[in-house]
Amino acid sequence: MSRVSTSPEPGSRERLLQAGLTLAQRAGLKALTVRAVAAEAGANLGSFVYHFGSREAFVDELIERWYAPMFAQLQGLADHPADPLAALRAALLEFVGWVVQHRAFLAHLVGDAAAGETGARRFLATIDRRHPAVLLGLIAAAQASGGLRRAEPLHQLMFLLAALALPVLLTQFLAAREIAPAPFVGLLVPLAIAPERVAERLDWALRGLAPDR
Repeated sequence: MSRVSTSPEPGSRERLLQAGLTLAQRAGLKALTVRAVAAEAGANLGSFVYHFGSREAFVDELIERWYAPMFAQLQGLADHPADPLAALRAALLEFVGWVVQHRAFLAHLVGDAAAGETGARRFLATIDRRHPAVLLGLIAAAQASGGLRRAEPLHQLMFLLAALALPVLLTQFLAAREIAPAPFVGLLVPLAIAPERVAERLDWALRGLAPDR
């Protein structure tokens, strides 16, 4: 009687992770069944079990792998900046550029968490220790150096992300759900995601947070 091989195939771990990311971007984490990921990767089920053990472990690793490069970039920008305000600006542009690039995945991630997907919920349960903590540290440093007015850093971060990232996610939601007229959404999307428009909103926001002279 035939049985599923448990031997790893050459390069199968990387193929499985790439396949999982492709499926998650297309249809969310709910699409990541073991069979669907293995089929997308052209790998056998035994390879999946060998490398990850369970779907839960695979989803956790996939999310961390997707998130880690952006987080490392932010941490590098925040590492002893000579000009905290310039570092904050660079970090916000880096973060929002990542949000723009991965807006479909992010929309699925939030929706999956709301629907009870445990991997998404585990990730979001630790969000306060991730990029918000780095950005809050930069805001506090910019305040201390005189680049931003003194105020609650978390409140300032809410204001900045509402100006920068929220339009990206809102237009993604409107486009995906088709709940607003397509021509109107078509006008909104480039305003939300074009790098020069994001930078323009950021400059407006930072001028609004500048200390009174």
